[in-house]
Order: sequence, then structure tokens, then C-alpha cells
Amino acid sequence: MKIHNSRVALAYILFVVLGIVAALRIIDLQFIHKPDRSTVVKTASEREIPCARGSILANDGRYLAFSIPEYKLCMDCMQADSALFNEGIAALCDSLSALYGDRKPQQYRQLIESQRNAGRRYTVLNKQLIPYQEMKRAEQFPIFSAGRRYSGLIVEKFERRQYPYDKLAFRTLGHIRNNETQEVGIEGSCDSILRGKPGLQPIRLTEHYNWIEDLDRERIEPIDGTDVQITIDIDIQDIAERALLRQIKKSPELEAGTVIILDVPTGEVRAMVNMRKDEKGKFSEDYNYAIGRAGEPGSVFKLATLTMLLDEHKLTLDTEIPAVVSWKLGKAKPFTDEYLRNYSTISILRGFEISSNNVFRMMAYKYYGKNPAYFIDALRDKLMVCRNYPFDIKGFARARVKHPNDGTYWAEADLPQIAMGYTLEITPLHTVSFYNAIANDGVMVKPHLIRNYQKDGTIIKSFETEEMGRVCSKETVKELHRALRGVVENGTGRNIFKDCHIPVSGKTGTARVVMPNGKYQDAYGRHKYQATFVGFFPSDKPRYSAIAVIYSNPTHGSFYGATWGGPVICEIADEIYANSPQWNDPVPATAKLPAPEAYPVLAVNDTIEGVPSVIGMTLRDGIATLEQKGYSVEFEGRGIIREQKPAPGTDTTGVKVYLKLKETEKK
Repeated sequence: MKIHNSRVALAYILFVVLGIVAALRIIDLQFIHKPDRSTVVKTASEREIPCARGSILANDGRYLAFSIPEYKLCMDCMQADSALFNEGIAALCDSLSALYGDRKPQQYRQLIESQRNAGRRYTVLNKQLIPYQEMKRAEQFPIFSAGRRYSGLIVEKFERRQYPYDKLAFRTLGHIRNNETQEVGIEGSCDSILRGKPGLQPIRLTEHYNWIEDLDRERIEPIDGTDVQITIDIDIQDIAERALLRQIKKSPELEAGTVIILDVPTGEVRAMVNMRKDEKGKFSEDYNYAIGRAGEPGSVFKLATLTMLLDEHKLTLDTEIPAVVSWKLGKAKPFTDEYLRNYSTISILRGFEISSNNVFRMMAYKYYGKNPAYFIDALRDKLMVCRNYPFDIKGFARARVKHPNDGTYWAEADLPQIAMGYTLEITPLHTVSFYNAIANDGVMVKPHLIRNYQKDGTIIKSFETEEMGRVCSKETVKELHRALRGVVENGTGRNIFKDCHIPVSGKTGTARVVMPNGKYQDAYGRHKYQATFVGFFPSDKPRYSAIAVIYSNPTHGSFYGATWGGPVICEIADEIYANSPQWNDPVPATAKLPAPEAYPVLAVNDTIEGVPSVIGMTLRDGIATLEQKGYSVEFEGRGIIREQKPAPGTDTTGVKVYLKLKETEKK
């Protein structure tokens, strides 16, 4: 046999080349080449398990916001073996049809069998969300009763946010859209506390590229969110909302309004109301004027000027000065005050009562004109009326006051204007906080909305009252109380508060609002105003401080704080007094509150057969009680459950219970 050396050599070379290529490929794979992981098909992963969002509680423990779980039924149509599937499919489809009522049993059977024949491991049986008790009932349907491992039942949980008091304190509470907070109110600022921590459900990829639950790997359970108790008093909030709404409905020239009620010794916000009228004349809380709108406060700021003058012993309330109607300072336009035409001389007290501009312009210039920076610094550092500090919800506008040393243009006339509430910007919360300090014997406390965080009814973190310092001496406080009571008895507020059933002390103020063109007047000669009343009550032993600010549309008319802001505070004070004649103390900030489930006014009587009684409960507790017994719920109204149908004790199961909520009857 003849051997061809050339062919052998060629084969040898070919094998050597292949060997070298193989060796290089191995080296490349081991040490050089990094595979693109995006092209690698993962066969195992995790699916997030939603957690329950924490509730928001009022100062007395009633629910202002809470989440109700709802469920979607899905199915791994390949999981059940043939015997279990064939035996129970007909009865399962009958049960699904009865549960949802939107398809016939045959349609459900066609859906499930077609998905099974196609090898589908994930099928949505119905997009409709069902409550807890219906989900538990579905778990006992034919096939599903064998358990999720053998039946293929997949239950997906969702959370629906409920606000049992409807739009009460809507802007303060905030809101959630598309499961994302928009940094609005408590819901936004406390989102990291409320949201909890989702769990993880292991899932695996099937041969047909469907993701299903992996029951062989450990499931991580979700951790529900923490509850947040705030300082809002539901009853006071409701009183304030009704009073403000009634006032701004009176005139088409009114655009919006805000009310803040503070608890004097603690600075806790008992009510924060914001109302704006839209183009259709409807009112809603879509902007937080209380903290978000900084503007020139007007004459209510004169209290700060008076505090400085009295506390530094520059004068007394009884000091008599010339009543100057027109006062010219340098090259500025003359300062005119028509209120002084009937006086030759006037006391500081009387000037405050009638809200004379020139009295406070002239006194501020006389004593601080040579060192205006000292006066401005004191407004921020000592009186703290222009101090910026953190607040519990986002959107708190900064206080701004013109300063001779801040690099901006400073005119000699700026100091007199600041003394009477112009050439500076503060929010209603800044203003009422200063008045609260005067009500609180001269001690400024930081206003706050959040009282504590709770887990299963146990307080895990409390937020105590924070004192910011003393704004003036106790002797000055007494004189300021005298002056503020004089406004209501003898000055600009006398006609508004003469019929008020509880003594109120405070100050009126009216300020023009800067228009979009940067001026106080638009092209048609119209002005916008904010009319304010701020004070405290009862006068002799202050319990609450309050501010009402009413904003006008552009108008040719005139607006006054006493006319528009005063009646709101008078009505609020009267209603609070009528409903709390003993001025009952609120729940102490350090008290350990019972678990949310312990709040019902009436306990469930477990001896009653049939539908349990939930009359007297909060909405959340009523829903939880009924759902645990297998009932679905619909409700209307707000407050406490006062009626239910079917009546307690009705011998029936699986029906829908209708609840009617009503507020506590007013005394």
C-alpha cells in the first residue's frame, strides 16, 4: 500500500492548527473573554410582595388614612395534575362565575383549558380586585382547596388607600398617585416611615418561558409600614373648614383662604385648612397657603414692632405722641394716615387699637432709624417672627425681610414700612407662631404636626414640644395682652367680636398683594388683598391661637381683616367652646396609645349570631370586623359608624353590608 506523504503531512498540520485554535479558545474563555450577562437567560428571580402602608391617625387615635388590602386571582394552569384538574374544573368555573358575575362558567372553563393546552404558567383569571374575605373564600374553591403548591392558585395583593373623613385636611394629609408619593403633606414627608418594606417571592422560569412561584425557595415576608399619629384634631379641623368655607362663599371676589389653629403650650397644629375656588366656583384643597404662600403680612406685624418697643422700654402703651396725618421722610413720598385726622395726640395703645400706620412707622424710625440692622436682626434672632426653621411637611416657604447689609438696595423709608408689615414676606404659619408665643407667656414653641410613630399600637418614637426661646419678658407679655384685647373691645375688631361667646384677643390686618406684573395694581386699576385676623382664646387663659387669612381676586373694592378674617375666628372659637366647655385636655404626647383595633366606641359582641354589630366603630375597625366574618362592605358618609344594613344579628353569610357614617353630634 502506497503512503502519500503529502496527505499525511497535510492532516498532521490540520490537527496541529485545530489543537492550537482549541487551546486559544480555552485560554480566551478562561482568562480573557467576559460574556455579556445581558444575553444570559435567567431561570430564577424574585417578585416583590407589596406591604401594607401605615395608617395616619388623628390626635385622639381616630383614623385619617389607612390602607385596605385587595387581591387579584391568577393561576398556573399547568400546576394541577390531570386527576385534580379534570375532577374539579367544572365546579371551579361555577364558583368563579358566581364570585365575579361577569362571565359564564363555560367562558371561564374555555379560558383555563386553552391556557393549560398552550402550556401557560401564569393566567389572570380576572382583573377585578376582591376584598380579603372573598379571597379567603376563593381559596376553598374546587382545585384551589388543594393548596397553592398543587392547585396553581396565585394570589396577588394590592393596597387601596382610604380616607374615612373624605377631603378633611386633604392637603395636610397629602396623597398618593400611581403608588408614588409627590412629596405632598404627611403622605409625602413621612413616606419612608409609612411605606414599610416589601417582601420577596422567589419565581422561576418554565420551559415555556413563563414565570411562576418557586415554592422550593424561601419566601421573604413583607414588613408593613409604621403608623404616624399627627396632632390634627378631627373636630376642630371640621369646625375650621366649615367656618372658612362659609366665609369665602359669601363673595365672588374671594379667591381662597387658610386657617391654622395651634395648641398654645405645645405648638401642636390642631387644624390646618386651605381652600381655593376654581374657575367653576368649586372649592378644593389643592394648595397649602398656610405654609406655602409667603407675603407681606400687613398690620398684624405691628405686634412685633410693639413687642420690641415695649420690651426695650422705649415707651409704654400709655405714651402719648403727636398724631401726624402726613409724615415725610427724606425724598420718599409722604406717609399718610387718615385714621389720625380726628386726633391731635394719640397713645401707643390707641394707635395699636385703630391700627395706625404712622404711629408705628414713626416710633420704629425714631428709636431704630440710626441702626436699622439691629431692628431687623431682632425680628429674626430675638422675636423669631422672621426665623426659618424646619416643619413636618415639605413646602414651607422661607421668611424674607429686607436688610441694610444684605447687598440689596436699602432706602431710608424701608424701616418704617417693615415696622407696619411691608417690605418683608412671611407665611401665615410664621405669623400665628409669633402670636402663639405671646399667648404662651412669651415663650416661642416650634409648631409641629407629627406627634409620634407607632407600630401595632405601641409608640416607637415621640416628638416632644420644642421650645425655641423667649421673645420678651413676662411684663411685656401682660402689656401685649392688654393691647390685643383692646383691639377686639375698642378697636378694629370690636364690631366683629362683640357677640362672640368666648373672649378673643387678636389683631386685624389688611395687605395688598403683589400682582404678576410686580406691582400692587394691574392694568385695569384693580388690587388683590389678603385680609387677616390672628389672635388667641380665651383671652385670660389662652388655650388656642388661630389665624384666618382670606385672599381676594383682583377687585376695585376694599378689603379689611376685621370684616373677612375676624368672623371666621369668632365662629371657630364659639364652636370649639360649645363643644368643649371644660376645655378637655388632649391625649398626652407621651401616653402609650392602645392598638388601633382597640379604638372602637362599642366592642364586638361575639355572642351575637349572624352579622356582627359594628355601630360606634371607626370605618377601618368596622371593615376589619366584617371582613373577618366573611362579609363585603360598602359605606357612605364620614366619622363613626351609626347605621348598618343588614341589622346586627341577621342570620346570613356572604352578603354585602352597607354602613352609614356620621360625625359625632355637636353639643
